[in-house]
Formats: sequence, structure tokens, C-alpha cells
Amino acid sequence: MLDVFALSVALSVGQGGTPALVPVPELPRNVAVPSIAPMPSAPARLTGLPTQRSVISVDPMPAPYIAVRQDPMTEAKIEPKADAPAEEEKKEEEEAPPEKGFFMKALEGTALGQKMEDKRFSISGWTQMSYTKGNWNKPTTLPVVWNDRNNAFLLQQHWLKMGKDIDADSKEFSWGWNVDAMIGTDYRFMMIRGLFNEQLLGSQINANEPGGFKQNLYGFDLPTFYLRGYAPNLFEGTEFRVGRQTTPWGVESIEGPTSPLLSRSYAFNWSPPFFHMAISALPKFSKNWSGTFMLANGNDVFIDPSQELRFVGALTHTSDDEKTTVTAATSFGRGKFNAGDPFNPATNGLMSEAAGRNNFNAFDLVINRKVTDNFTYALEAIYAYQTGVPTTGNVGALTGAAVNTDPVSVTANWWSVVNYFIYKHSDCVSSIVRAELFDDADGQRTGFEGVYYAGTFGIQFKPKDWLLVRPEIRYDYNGYSTPFNGGTQHYQWTAATDLIVRW
Repeated sequence: MLDVFALSVALSVGQGGTPALVPVPELPRNVAVPSIAPMPSAPARLTGLPTQRSVISVDPMPAPYIAVRQDPMTEAKIEPKADAPAEEEKKEEEEAPPEKGFFMKALEGTALGQKMEDKRFSISGWTQMSYTKGNWNKPTTLPVVWNDRNNAFLLQQHWLKMGKDIDADSKEFSWGWNVDAMIGTDYRFMMIRGLFNEQLLGSQINANEPGGFKQNLYGFDLPTFYLRGYAPNLFEGTEFRVGRQTTPWGVESIEGPTSPLLSRSYAFNWSPPFFHMAISALPKFSKNWSGTFMLANGNDVFIDPSQELRFVGALTHTSDDEKTTVTAATSFGRGKFNAGDPFNPATNGLMSEAAGRNNFNAFDLVINRKVTDNFTYALEAIYAYQTGVPTTGNVGALTGAAVNTDPVSVTANWWSVVNYFIYKHSDCVSSIVRAELFDDADGQRTGFEGVYYAGTFGIQFKPKDWLLVRPEIRYDYNGYSTPFNGGTQHYQWTAATDLIVRW
């Protein structure tokens, strides 16, 4: 597996070699949390990691659509084709996934390719590169993250996806597995506490570095790894998983190609968790109802003293005409800041630090409506809270859990409402408008209190199945605080573009 991943990196980077796991001045990388730690008077979460999802597409590079924080390898066709009416068969053909990537296509017709197909084994991936230009000369665009480096090129994600598919057409139990490996700048946002954190533990305060401290810009992560089992006779088919999985709700995704725009919303990055170590069941109750139910050890936590048992779940209703889906979801547990071992040691730049992200409660609603053949509207509303949050005075400026000056612990609240308008002009071109309100009521998420207003317009160009280009322009405003331009401005303009090659 490591040989295949190393080869894919070499092919994408060329003779220059792989990105180094050391700070790279102006050269970019991924998304998660930049080599940035707390901004001036901002909580450590600013240099952390992100997460989110609802209904998932099997295609990692579809025409603009509403994605979910889930990985595309999850969905399986459960209803047998044999009994499907002609109309449904035609519809399935029209919605068939696009052509394979370079690697799998190169194996077609070979003995190895046939063997992999017989074993339901596949290898795929993509490389995402971006460039962002802000209206300030500061090195970062915080609290807008993932494409967080200003005036810099980033190799955000060089992603390898491997797995054995479950057999949804069989009447017998089948099993499979999935492993994702990624290098790039986005690793900073994907880190979960207790796994590969050595890449961040060496972070040091440095006034000359972006965000005020020094950390490796490029790094490595295994975003997901889990075993899969499929029981075709339980309800209308039920999948089981054990391992690191994505949070089963949201419109945006940790995966660059399955997120509608290059930049992420506040709702995606600052509101919910991203990953869970969990045992989960994904039943399809009927044509209209399906769900995901997890027994997890926390939010964004591996095997670590800060883990706590919690329930994570999502219930989805699909209309008879399949044009409307509604998903209600939650991550629910004790909901109180875990004071047991959250700062030992303090991990600058890890989103689980220092705001206790590993133990907050969140509630999410996603509505997705296909208004016409060319126009889709989606709405996501989310509310989250955590009690017993230490203040900056209690934990120190380095980890700055919250900007609240109350000497005693506080309850932090935050909520967001995001609207997505997607219009498909042709098979190759679509436009997207995202409009959001995000209230960081106590400043615990971004380090600055107040309501954020954010508007983004982007275009998706897909000249080939394996090529995606997404330019965008974005405006952010907070009238209560000054979170932009290093904590000096109420607003920020950014223009950015990325290029994704699916291999």
C-alpha cells in the first residue's frame, strides 16, 4: 500500500520529490488548520482541524451537487436491478458514475485489472492544488481556512483511496474495507487527537510565522480506515462499519472533489466534528428512509484519555420523486468540556485543542431540493454547544480556549445557517452561490465573537471527467469583532481557484 501511495505522489509531483514535512515558507499545501495556531487573541482551534455530511455520491468528481462529509466509497446500490421497471433502469444508467481514473482505466483488459474487479478491489485518488489571493498582505486568510494561505500556492490534497467493495447485489453477507491516505497542507485540519500528532507537537510560538507560530505546513494523515460488512436481508440492506469514519451529515466534505466550492463554510469548519472512531450501522429501512447510527468514542479523537462515549447519528428521508432529501443528525454525549487530559500535552494547531472540540454536542439539519433538472437548492442549519469551557485565563494564552474573560468556566454556543444555489449550465459548466450566517456567540470557535456574514460565488469547469477547475470570489464580514487581517479588520475579500486531477 505504501509503495502505491509513494508512486502516486511521485507521479503527481514529478522529479521534484514529495512535499517535505517541514514548514514551507510560501509554498502551500492542504486545508485543515494552517501552520497557524491561535491568531492574536484567538483560540488554538484556529490551527486545528475540521469535519461534516448527508447523502453521498459514489463519484469523487461529479458535476456540482450537494455532498456530505461522508466518503464516496460508502454508498451501495441496494435494490436489485432485475425487478426494476424500465424507467428506473434508464434512470440508473443516466446516473451511472463517470469513467474510471487514470490508474484503474490503465488496468482495464489486463489480467491484474480483471483480478481486481473479481475481488471488488479498487484504487483511485486525486491531487488538489490551489492559489488564494486576499485583499491584505497578511500571510493567512484566517478565520477562513483550508485554503488559508494568502498569495501562495498549496498542494492541499494528494489523496489515495483503496478498498474492497461490499456486494450489494448478492443475497449473502459480504464484507469489505476502506483505507484513505493523504499528504498535503489539509492534514492540519484533519488531525484527530492521538494519531500522528507528532507532526504538530513541535509547534512553537514564533512572531515571524503566519498566525504567530511555527508548524509543519505539509503532513500526512489517514482520514478514514474501517472494515465493512453488508447484511442484505436486514431491512432492505444494512451496512456495518468499524474504524475511523466521517461524520454522517453536512453539505460540504473533507474531500476536495466532493465539496461544492474550494473554500469551506464556517458551518463546515467551525461547527461540527469531522471524524469518529466508531462502530456503526447504516440501514436502508425503505425507499424513503435510511440512517446512520454510531457508537463513538468522541469527536475527532483516536485512542486517547480525552475520549468519551457518545452517540452520533443521522436519519434521512427521500421523497417519492427522489427530488427532495431531508437529513436530521446529531453528535450527542455529556457535552461538557473534558478537563481530564485535554491539555497534556497542549497540541498547537490541533482543532481538538484547546476548546475541547472533542466533547461538544451538535445538531444538524440538511434539506436538499432538486428544483429543476438544472437547478438545485440546499440548506444546512446547525447548532452546537459545550458546557464547562475553560477561559483563556484558566488555560493560558498558548491554548486560549475562549476569549470570554469570565474567570470561571463558561457555556459556549454557536450556530450557522447556510444556503447553496447550484445551477448546471451544461455538462461541463456549473455556477454556485453560497450565502451564510455564522454566530460564534462566545468566540470559542474562531476566537472572535459576533455574527459572520459570508457570501461566495464560484464556477465549476469540468472539461474532462478527470479534470476540475473551480475559481471563486468570497466576501466575509463581522461587524462586532475584527477577526480579519491579523485581528484588525471587520471584513475580508478573497479570490481563489483550485485544480483537481482525478487519477
